[in-house]
Amino acid sequence: MKTSFLILLFPALLFAQKNLIANGNFDSNTDNWHGDAATSNRFYKKSGTGSAMINQFVGNEWKGIDQVSNITKDAFAIEFSVYIKSDGIAGGKEAYNAGVMTIEFTSASGQSISYDNIAQVQGTADWLLYKKTVVVPANARKFRTMLALAQTAGTIYFDNVTAVAVSATTYQQLTSGKN
Repeated sequence: MKTSFLILLFPALLFAQKNLIANGNFDSNTDNWHGDAATSNRFYKKSGTGSAMINQFVGNEWKGIDQVSNITKDAFAIEFSVYIKSDGIAGGKEAYNAGVMTIEFTSASGQSISYDNIAQVQGTADWLLYKKTVVVPANARKFRTMLALAQTAGTIYFDNVTAVAVSATTYQQLTSGKN
């Protein structure tokens, strides 16, 4: 029985895709993330031992953390995903006044090429999965993942942040069924 389980498990491990985000599950507190706006939270988590929490009771600052990752050479696109739990995110005059996960693609020297919103959240909600596949822009060599409360009050939790490289063939297969 153990042998057949290992035989079934081996192909899954062989083709497992690597998460380009370090410590996206926040099991090691907020290690590998830059900024001091988030704290490690051991009470509210989607899985594992922790999540990242950002809160702002008053004011309209941009409060967030970020991480810069390299794009693998075989990446035609990157599938980003995150679980988010929100509590009383007020919003504001602008649509971006929300809890957000944003991606910035950059050149090797750090020059900004483009931005993409992966998630934009207001109000109160239990853990929800947000997922988006984004084609890597020409000349992009890195991407910066930003998790933030964008000039709004509330509390937001992030867990299981992932970025997985997608080949051109796989991307075409993923999008061929979409109209």
